Amino acid sequence: MSSQRFTPEFKEEAVRQVVERGYSVAEVSARLGVSTHSLYKWVKAVTPDKTEKQAADLLEAKSEILRLRAQMRRVEEERDILKKGRAVLCQGARVKYRFINEHRHEFRVATMCRVLRVARAGFYAWLHKPMSDRAIEDQRLLGLIRDSYTASSGVYGALRVFGDLREAGESCGKHRVAKIMRANKIKAIRGYKSPRRIAGRPSIIAPNRLNRQFTVDAPDRVWVTDITYLRTWQGWLYLAVVIDLHSRKVVGWSMKPSLARELVLDALLMALWRRKPTQSVIVHSDQGTQYGSDDWQRFCRSHQLQPSMSRRGNCWDNAVAESFFSSLKKERIQKRIYKTRDLARADVFDYIEVFYNRNRRHSHLGGVSPEAFERASA
Repeated sequence: MSSQRFTPEFKEEAVRQVVERGYSVAEVSARLGVSTHSLYKWVKAVTPDKTEKQAADLLEAKSEILRLRAQMRRVEEERDILKKGRAVLCQGARVKYRFINEHRHEFRVATMCRVLRVARAGFYAWLHKPMSDRAIEDQRLLGLIRDSYTASSGVYGALRVFGDLREAGESCGKHRVAKIMRANKIKAIRGYKSPRRIAGRPSIIAPNRLNRQFTVDAPDRVWVTDITYLRTWQGWLYLAVVIDLHSRKVVGWSMKPSLARELVLDALLMALWRRKPTQSVIVHSDQGTQYGSDDWQRFCRSHQLQPSMSRRGNCWDNAVAESFFSSLKKERIQKRIYKTRDLARADVFDYIEVFYNRNRRHSHLGGVSPEAFERASA
């Protein structure tokens, strides 16, 4: 039987019996009366070569494997970049450039720039000029800030340092100064909590003539006074001060090893000798026994001074004096214990007469020292 006798439709159906319906070539050959040689030829002509198909499938599989491996390497590299660079993700571009430069031999520059979302051209420009003009200027200002901070023994914050820079002729802003100090961990030394408010009874010895009116428009109208203590290895050293509310200047002080009445009387006597007031002055204090003594009352009457007292247990009524003691302890003493009373006396004298009255910038006075404020007012 010749193969020319079979139509294309017959050949297609015979091949379908083998390919789609699962019959073997011998079975289809016996059933249809076609030689196995012809049937093999028909099947080969209709279906592609199995070897070629397998080769094509293998090539496609290898290509997919290579693509997946490349993708995995890229994902792992991005993961490692994010793990090592997590500290710079929210930083500025120059911080990220520094990270890229430090890890350029470990990761690809293009990948790091893409992951950190910075321009590759910007990175290469940064390599030629690592510091911007503003960063160079910040470094110069940092030196001036450190000088001002050191001169204040570490007690100046950003506002007072800014005042020093403006006085020296610098034109930078206070927020820039604060930012530079914050970035370099420069901050004023503080170590005490604010006292809690305690309500108390009025004094029966002297009325509260001040009544928290801490702003006075002329010198030698109102003085405030109070006592604090300093620790030494020889025992306590007590300090009494008299402060003029107009300029916040310490006009009188006294230091003694006991709380005798002479402590407050000597401080007030120094204030009288220095200021020589021509009119009556209100002297405000707390209800300490020294200020309620007969000697204190007699001294005030003989020198035309009007005693005024805070409510009992209420430190806010004498807030200016309390604020001065707070500044003294935060800025100079800092929880120290002096070896001798003489060392403590010398250090406190230096703070009051050299630093506080003449140089320390006072926020209430617009950022100038008490003596500068008095000269300007005069």
